[in-house]
Amino acid sequence: MPAIEKKTMKNIIIGTAGHVDHGKTRLIKALSGIDTDRLEEEKKRGITIELGFAHIPNDAGYNIGVIDVPGHEKFIKNMLAGIGGIDFVLFVVAADEGIMPQTREHFEILNALGIDDGIIAVTKTDMVEEEWLEMLLEEVDDYFRGTFLEGKPVIPVSSETGENIEVLREAIIAKCDRENKRREEPELFRLPVDRVFTMQGFGTVVTGTLMDGTVHVGDDIMVYPHQGEGQNGSDGRKVKIRGIENHGHETDQAVAGQRTAINLAAVGKDEIKRGDVLAAKDAVVVTSMIDVSLRMFSDSDRIVLNNSRVHLYAGAAEVLAKVILLDRDALSAGEECYAQLRLEEPMALRRGDRFIIRFYSPIITVGGGQILDALPAKHKRNREEVLAGMEILSGGSISDIITAKASEHRFVSQDELGRELGLLPAETEELIQKLSGKEIMILRDGTLLGAKKFARMKESLETIISSYHDANPLADGIPRQELLSRLKDSWHTDNDKLVQAAVKYLMDDGTLEDRGKSVALSGFSIEYTEEQLAFRDDLADRYRKAGIEMIRTDDVLGMASGKIDAGIISAILDDLVSEGIIIKVNPSYYISAEGWEQAVSAARSFDGGFTLAEYRDSLGTSRKYASELLSSMDKAGITIFDGAARTVTKR
Repeated sequence: MPAIEKKTMKNIIIGTAGHVDHGKTRLIKALSGIDTDRLEEEKKRGITIELGFAHIPNDAGYNIGVIDVPGHEKFIKNMLAGIGGIDFVLFVVAADEGIMPQTREHFEILNALGIDDGIIAVTKTDMVEEEWLEMLLEEVDDYFRGTFLEGKPVIPVSSETGENIEVLREAIIAKCDRENKRREEPELFRLPVDRVFTMQGFGTVVTGTLMDGTVHVGDDIMVYPHQGEGQNGSDGRKVKIRGIENHGHETDQAVAGQRTAINLAAVGKDEIKRGDVLAAKDAVVVTSMIDVSLRMFSDSDRIVLNNSRVHLYAGAAEVLAKVILLDRDALSAGEECYAQLRLEEPMALRRGDRFIIRFYSPIITVGGGQILDALPAKHKRNREEVLAGMEILSGGSISDIITAKASEHRFVSQDELGRELGLLPAETEELIQKLSGKEIMILRDGTLLGAKKFARMKESLETIISSYHDANPLADGIPRQELLSRLKDSWHTDNDKLVQAAVKYLMDDGTLEDRGKSVALSGFSIEYTEEQLAFRDDLADRYRKAGIEMIRTDDVLGMASGKIDAGIISAILDDLVSEGIIIKVNPSYYISAEGWEQAVSAARSFDGGFTLAEYRDSLGTSRKYASELLSSMDKAGITIFDGAARTVTKR
């Protein structure tokens, strides 16, 4: 074989596809020297049941992993556990049989999973005449015309005689010269687990295709989703990597695009399963609901109805799900629509992941598609705004998608958004900062709000406060806790921090004023009638003249002689307190600010402890007034009472 120049991309995963007994496993053995059928039952029956793994030796510097999938219809679920992570397909058609049922099914699956490149190997050429082979090649050409395999290499081979095996090997190596679309940052590490087993002396080992990122021996990673005791599926479970193997060789690290075996420390075989995902912390989202673009296979004889239950396959996982069709009642062969899948078990996913669905019963593969939103709100059907949002998620720019996510009914945080989109924190931050203040608002707690959504929330907040001002014209604002409670109802959230952050944002931008225990619209002021203003001025003068003597609240009410409502009098008292003219000793007594300073100075004049009688005499007031004043000072932390005497704490 001629020497081939080494290329940039070093890690490639290829997968087989094709009908049962078309020679996939034997072809891989001819290319790699490895028999991927490892189970006794596989060897006994002569068919592949489980996923098989191999690597193709080469002098080009490529690390070429192979996933050999079962062809039999009974084992399609095993095929789906491994085929999604491949870079291109080695599609196998036997010369003696041609296009068969699983040929068609596998090809529809590849289309749904977004596989866009491959090689067609026509096997068992030693079993047919030349004329038959030529006719078969025409059939293959016709079948794949107009698909991603049109124009791709079609290589007749024989694993029995070795005919064209080297030609096929060279074609595979040539395919490895392709753009690396996988990201290798450690923060994005993700490996769907497709096999779990125990090795004596090592413990639990898992295998999978490393989809993104890089991982090292000794790293702490997460298992998602995790439903163990005391654990939250969204949080995952932290585990440590004890060892890594790639194609049977120990290594210190594994990178995206490699078939990888990982030895986990202190994890039992029954604590992890096929379908779980090993990932860096916060590299995926755990969800029980996804928005998707769903397409039925063109040759499917089944119809998916709204509310149908289906088997959903994504990564290496399988769960049951309910299909909510968002713009119709039924989806037929070849049709495509937007849907929401509500999962019966949580899955660890990202936006952009591909999936397959199979009919609930009988279990027949009927379609597949792409995840548009891994953390959606629950949608109602046949809503124009929902479908418009789906269009953005399907075909919009990353900035459009971020804005759409920030504008939907459900609140989303910056960190959550980055996890779902598979972005690094710095990338998410950069994108959001470009949109900040124009398309989206960022609250202090990290919540993102689309400009239109923020405007709606601001309008509802202003309505709530304005209504309170109208109903309570002499209150300086709505009590803060009442506002927060009413906003939570209006915004349909239980998140206290979110509501507080939104109120703080609107205080910072000048929409609201912080008035201590209450909140008011900016510029709001209490407006009194001339009669009320006269009463207010008279009352303030009375307190100033009273000096050290307090005025009972009941006496204040009596001063109005029924001409002014008690609620307005209460508002006037609060107004005088907020302006620092009087001090509220307790609900029954108020005192002028000057009188309060005199009362506090009298307490501070004592060098040590003092009694109530001593304080009364120094102030020259009644025992009752002295007791009320000292009790208020105790509450304010100015004095401390030990049961017999008081001492001053603040001088």
